[in-house]
Amino acid sequence: MMRQLWPFVLGSVALGLDAYVIAGLLPAIAPSLGTREATVGLGVAAFTGSYAISGPLLAGLAGQRPRRSLVAALLVFAVANLITALSPTAGVFLGSRVAAGAAAGVYSPLSSAVAAELVAHDYRGRALALVLAGLAVGTVFGVPVGLALAQQWGWRAAILLIVGIGGAALAGVALHGGELPAIPASGPVERLRSITRPKNLLTVTVTLLTGVASLGLYTYLTVVLSAGSLASHQSMGIWVWGIGGAVGAFGIGRLVDRCDPLRLSAFILAGLTFALIGMTQDQVPGIVVASLFTWGLCGWASLAPQQKTLLQANPTDGATAVAANASANYLGSALGATIGSLLVAAHVTPAVLCGSAAAVAALALLCQIIRQQMNSNA
Repeated sequence: MMRQLWPFVLGSVALGLDAYVIAGLLPAIAPSLGTREATVGLGVAAFTGSYAISGPLLAGLAGQRPRRSLVAALLVFAVANLITALSPTAGVFLGSRVAAGAAAGVYSPLSSAVAAELVAHDYRGRALALVLAGLAVGTVFGVPVGLALAQQWGWRAAILLIVGIGGAALAGVALHGGELPAIPASGPVERLRSITRPKNLLTVTVTLLTGVASLGLYTYLTVVLSAGSLASHQSMGIWVWGIGGAVGAFGIGRLVDRCDPLRLSAFILAGLTFALIGMTQDQVPGIVVASLFTWGLCGWASLAPQQKTLLQANPTDGATAVAANASANYLGSALGATIGSLLVAAHVTPAVLCGSAAAVAALALLCQIIRQQMNSNA
């Protein structure tokens, strides 16, 4: 399966790296562009905001000619990142982030939908998990590599790494053997109705809340670890979270194929809630390590079941539903990071920070149970 899907997975690696590496490069980017870190930080919002808007609007239309659309999206993505790497001013930098985010918003949901159609029905969960695992790899492992490159050769080298990975994915998609299946899509009005259908809206809301709780808190992981029993082992803690994420992202596929995705999602969200509660016990190293692993595992395992639920519920407009879900994940991350910033500025304790995230995860679990009941009563 990996031989068939590797270009789509590699493209997701580039997207995952692009979405998160900028935040770690702010201190280096700002002086080179003659501006403040706060201004450069808008590049993260520009990427995620553009991603969130372009996906639901364009992914359905793009699905009619998937190969051409995927190639065009990756080409725009690579060129936009090349402009980012060569940016002489903050204005050019921010504009290139908008373009990169828009291209990512088209590529990510469309690549997931195409990958699911390329394999037999019984393997759709594994195909979805593989493509989504690319995002995890880009975030968990790509970001440290990118930061290491920046320390050696400057921040522009880290962005060029994204260009290289995106370019390799572009070549792989362009040269992919055989026809790529068209993804069913409806007109603009029908796509809007699809997104706002109660079942779809609730599924997307669960993804949004999960992003707030998991990826939002991850933004402040060093803050959380700095005051507890792992204060002198923060790098180890980050790697434990990352390894858990990799296990969750790569391992969830078989379960998605074998289990009811609605029940599986509820189980995952329960695990995430308990893991975040465990993070409040910051003076007990064993509980913190186990919680970090489970948090990473459940956080990154949560997307694939939701994507399959939406594809099953929307056989005539899967691309739009999946695009809305992917956008919700990014919006949740941005919203969680914003809320976390306010809490950190208010000098709350790490336990309060983790407890707040656990409360959001519990709300996501409640919404998922309601969604499951809606399906049972249908």
